[in-house]
Order: sequence, then C-alpha cells, then structure tokens
Amino acid sequence: MVAKAITCRVMEAEIREFLPPDADVEVYEISLHTYPRKLGSALQEAVSRADGIYDPIYLGYGLCSQATVGLRAEKSHLILFKTDDCIGIFLGSKEDQRRRAMTEPGAYFLSRGWIGDGTGSLFDDYLRLKARRGEEKAKAVMKKMLGHYDRICHIIMPSAPDIDKDRIYARNMAETFDLDYVEIEGTSDLIKEMIERQTNRDVLVVPPGTDISLEMMMSNEEE
Repeated sequence: MVAKAITCRVMEAEIREFLPPDADVEVYEISLHTYPRKLGSALQEAVSRADGIYDPIYLGYGLCSQATVGLRAEKSHLILFKTDDCIGIFLGSKEDQRRRAMTEPGAYFLSRGWIGDGTGSLFDDYLRLKARRGEEKAKAVMKKMLGHYDRICHIIMPSAPDIDKDRIYARNMAETFDLDYVEIEGTSDLIKEMIERQTNRDVLVVPPGTDISLEMMMSNEEE
C-alpha cells in the first residue's frame, strides 16, 4: 500500500526528501499550533480520510502541546515523532533539545520552515502588527512577547537551499529586537529514521485500532 505523510509545513521539505516517490503529502500551516485542539481535530480528520487507503501514515509532528494525543487510525499504522515539537526533530532527539534548554535557556529557534511559512513565528506576527499599527507600537508589543528570550538560534538544516536569504531574515530580526544571533547545525537523521527504519527511540509506531496516548509519547523505549 502507498504511504502518506500528513505534516506541518515547518518540516515539509525534510519529510519530502526521504519519502518514497509515490507517497502522497498533505501539508498544514504552522499557525494551527496556536490552537492545539483545532490542530488535533484537523489531523484526525486527515487521518480518517487516509485510513485504509494509505499505509503507513507518517505524521510530521511531535507531541505539539498534546495535539497528537488521541489520534487513531482503524486500518493503517500511524508513525510520528516522540519529541516535544519540531525543534527536537531538527536537533536529532528530544534529549538533545531538553539538554540544550537546560544548559542554554533563552533561545528562540528558527529554521527554513519557520522563516518560509509566513504564519507561525513571533516575527511574522511583528510584521503583520507593524503593517497595522506602525513600527513603534509593534516593537513595544513584541519586546514584551520576547521578554525571556536573549537570542535567536538559527537551525541550518543539511539540505536547506538559499541559506543566505534565511540568514539575512534571522539576523535582521535579531538586530531589530536586540537579540544575539547564533547558528547551529541541524540534522535530518531522525526524519530519515522515521521513514526508512521506524526503530528510533524517538519514533512511535502505532498499530491500527490504537489511540496515541501521552504515555506512548513520553516513553523512552523503542516501539
């Protein structure tokens, strides 16, 4: 049976890189993360439409504020990441993400998916607010929202094209809000593992007829 990916736009490019050529892809905007219940409902509807037609169904999501908890397919396998969110996926594991959060707090992460989407990051909100209310008011609102951040951490993914354009965007946002700018090397290893092997401890394989539970997502064991 043909595979399908239901993915957030933030990792669409990386998901497509490793999918079989005949796989189908359905993409959802990053902004849905603002409303986890709405995101969960949209994903369940997408899974239900694909159920029994495609197998497996890859979900380009992690826990994502528990939006993926409760998802269920009756006839197809669901495969997703057991990370908190996409940052853990791009860093290679949820352990790496949590370790970095402990040792280097205060980072606001950007990657090519966030920069290219235009709906998901705080800086997209700033640009829209600036157009409506002017630069001074927009900056004041944004500085409150960015209060506990001290730097932008730009994740450079291995196959990302046009890095200079993304770098200019991220540097400009850092300068605008008096944040430090750093770059780190991302990895597609976990995405590759999900699609090609499905055996990584941060990959969850859910058999047909089974709800995704919080306990499954939090487990450190390989499925």
